[in-house]
Amino acid sequence: MVTTDLQEIETRVVQLIAAEGPLIGKELAEAMPDVPVLALWQACYRSRTFHVSHFASYYLRYDITREDQVRLSPSIQRDFLSFSLFGLPGQRDRMIERQGTLSNMHREISREKISVAQQVMKHLFVSLGRELRSQLCAFIAGDLAYFLAHNEPREHEASGEMVKGSDIDIVIILSESLPDEVKTRIDNEMMALKSMYLRHPQYRHEIDFICKRKSVMEKQFQYTDIHDKIASKIAYESMFLGGSLTLYMEVRDAMTRTGVDRLIEQDFDHALKDRKNAMHQLLNVPGDTIDDETRSLFHFSQERVEFS
Repeated sequence: MVTTDLQEIETRVVQLIAAEGPLIGKELAEAMPDVPVLALWQACYRSRTFHVSHFASYYLRYDITREDQVRLSPSIQRDFLSFSLFGLPGQRDRMIERQGTLSNMHREISREKISVAQQVMKHLFVSLGRELRSQLCAFIAGDLAYFLAHNEPREHEASGEMVKGSDIDIVIILSESLPDEVKTRIDNEMMALKSMYLRHPQYRHEIDFICKRKSVMEKQFQYTDIHDKIASKIAYESMFLGGSLTLYMEVRDAMTRTGVDRLIEQDFDHALKDRKNAMHQLLNVPGDTIDDETRSLFHFSQERVEFS
């Protein structure tokens, strides 16, 4: 039977944390399977009993099913389940210790996935040779760039294969002097590596990549349509992976020169205000009357479109 009485839920959460110590939202949800996650979130955040510690970093996402609305990632739901730790008065030291352990876990998972990305690029660079390598650069973005990666098993939508958590997003930028045949070769080799890392039982990682000219990247800094915005945001939050550092810094300098970095920061401020309003709205809506539109504020319908 589904439980939605917030006072009853709060009482059960207090008892659980008193017995088990500080817990993240996911652990509370697993211990209370009869309680909808939204009702659990409401009970935890309406209460004045709990000490709450957040350890996520926030970045932009574009929800293409909500008219390309800018939103913060992690979503409210994922932030609650994975990055919010709840404790009781008197559990301060245990909360500090647990938060450190959890933060380090996400950092280590991110480092492991970054290492996979480095292996992928090493394969590519070795096959291309030093001369070609000096005319391209690669960077990563998304969860990995913020050290928020996870390893929760999930199904790869296109193939049905089970993969390990967060995907690995790689962007490869080419100088204008590289011939088209080289770009085709890189695309083909990356597709082969993508397939191997997806299906090999030792890895089971989803790797997404895009390979494009520097001129294409800089044109996307015009920040006009959703594809330009996603591409610009990915470059903004990026972490250098390999190749020519000079070429990578030219891309970063172009962001400053075009002013797209300021536009992204303005969108972040807008998304932050929307997040605060969404949380206030969700906290005050009765659980038995919530409509789908309001419920969609809790989680993303789709966080992004593919690289472009």
